[in-house]
Amino acid sequence: MAHVIHSINATLSGRCHHLESLVDDAHHQYAIDLVTAADALILGAHTFALFDAFWPAAVNRQDLPANTVALARAFARTPKYVVSAKPVETAWENTVHLPGPDLTLLANTLRTIAGSAVLFGSPGLASAMMNAALINEVHLLSQPIIGTEGPQAYAGLHERVDLALVEARPFPSGVVLLTYSVIEKRSAQ
Repeated sequence: MAHVIHSINATLSGRCHHLESLVDDAHHQYAIDLVTAADALILGAHTFALFDAFWPAAVNRQDLPANTVALARAFARTPKYVVSAKPVETAWENTVHLPGPDLTLLANTLRTIAGSAVLFGSPGLASAMMNAALINEVHLLSQPIIGTEGPQAYAGLHERVDLALVEARPFPSGVVLLTYSVIEKRSAQ
């Protein structure tokens, strides 16, 4: 069974929005290292749409910083599973649609992955996966912003989930990467 890591940017108010994230070289390097080490990526429909609009074309762009292109290439190489109740266009290399919202197909797919799988963003899917005890580790990129945009992180949890702090790593931008292991997995009720 895959070791599932949820990586999410959240403001101090718990909001998740791609335009309320400070991304510096350290943040990019973190993402490159995470994706390069992953055996699979998991994305919800909205996060996939955001990623799909930028990352596939970024692979060959000459006007982007080298670390952005390196991340785009890591994304392209890594198998991507998009969990969505609606059909998803999967023209992006190595992308498979897993019909949701039922997580049975995703859980079965995770059983076939021996290494790690990274869930990026996707706060609604993350809540559902946490409720189903499918997340082992949380990487919270705490943004030095009190945000007002975007959904609340883990708003759909059915009950409290206990975590153990593994590491707190500040980035030059003021972002702090908080790495937690899930110490008590809860099942959906």
